Amino acid sequence: MSRQPGADARYGQYGKEYCALHYYSVEDAAYYLSYLSDIGGDGAGGSKYCTVPTSLHHLKEGEVIILGPGHTHSINMEMSHIDLGAGRAEGFSPLGPSRFFNETTKRVWDRQLYAFYRDTGGKCHAFSYNYANRVVAALREGKWIPIGKAEGYWGSFKAFDGQDWELPSK
Repeated sequence: MSRQPGADARYGQYGKEYCALHYYSVEDAAYYLSYLSDIGGDGAGGSKYCTVPTSLHHLKEGEVIILGPGHTHSINMEMSHIDLGAGRAEGFSPLGPSRFFNETTKRVWDRQLYAFYRDTGGKCHAFSYNYANRVVAALREGKWIPIGKAEGYWGSFKAFDGQDWELPSK
């Protein structure tokens, strides 16, 4: 996603967001991203936005479980207050219940938002926000590491001890 035109940090304020849905294919036992949407622009105060696809065209037959939206950031790696639930009720998910049970998989699923940021050096950073428990995680060395939590009505980010958006310096 972050390799799309205008999606990385080189474009900063002039960048563009791309959105997709991430979902799980029960038949394949695999996770996927939908086709990307570049429909969007600049919102209030210069904030970027994109419109999340509203449906899937999955190439194989079988059940899919929509788990949440994902989008790129061109300005910085931190999720915005809006990403972190500002002005929304606890447990809000734009795609229905934030935590739900799926009868086919016999599993409880949490919906999450993914955000991707590609810095000026070309390194991609990936973050997730769990709508059910409001925990923010960073993908580091192939593992999702909880780095903090969104708190309060305005979605203020509170880092866990020793964690932050950037990797700690060694």
